[in-house]
Amino acid sequence: MSKNGLHRHYDRLDADERFRLDVLATAREDSRESERLLMSCPRFSYTMNEMGFVERWRSAIEITLRVYIPLGEQLAKLQMIDALRVFVPYSQSLWVDTTLEAYYKGHESGSRHAWAYAGKCGAPPAWPEDGPGGELMEPEEDERDPAMERDADDLEVVAEQYNKFFPEVLEELERRCVREAFSIWSGYATFCEESAAVSAEKLATVVLAPVVGGIENMKVRAERLGVEPDAELVEQIRGSLAETWQIVEARGA
Repeated sequence: MSKNGLHRHYDRLDADERFRLDVLATAREDSRESERLLMSCPRFSYTMNEMGFVERWRSAIEITLRVYIPLGEQLAKLQMIDALRVFVPYSQSLWVDTTLEAYYKGHESGSRHAWAYAGKCGAPPAWPEDGPGGELMEPEEDERDPAMERDADDLEVVAEQYNKFFPEVLEELERRCVREAFSIWSGYATFCEESAAVSAEKLATVVLAPVVGGIENMKVRAERLGVEPDAELVEQIRGSLAETWQIVEARGA
């Protein structure tokens, strides 16, 4: 635009047009164009609430939202773990039933093929037929294939072992997520008390109202599991937020 002199008319742009053009200029790293847009922007004088009050509120909201990015990730993982705890037992039952059905069908097909290949008539003992309709019957006790029974039992054992193993994995994942989330929250809460002199729960109620329940649930899990926050991470978060707040206080004092 600057090549054909259109920048001379930038003072006529409205706020929406100026914003979109500046985004495009900044994205293509055209600093000269962005500067023209900024310098030609109309300037006004405003009456507003006390700067210190406004800056503290704005920064408190921004800090809380920034903290929620990593915190929300862990809370979402905890929701997924809860969903898996409900879903897995049903999926395991379906897996066992489907596997057993496939195994029995394969055993039946192999038995019939071997029986016919050996020149035998009728159905194999392990898979008798009932009448002209050909409905399958359970074999008599003395005609059952021991190998088939053992394989079915082995499958049940494997499924039982898996059902014991998977909850242990979920519990370990839950502990890790709770520890991470609790550490982030504790660092934020310490900052709120020491630097901003407000309650983290109260501020979260204002800024993060839809997810306050998830935060409370996380703290209940931490108590139930006996999980303590990572002291190093807590201090790292507290210190970083405190530095930001000092800048806010200096700017709005």
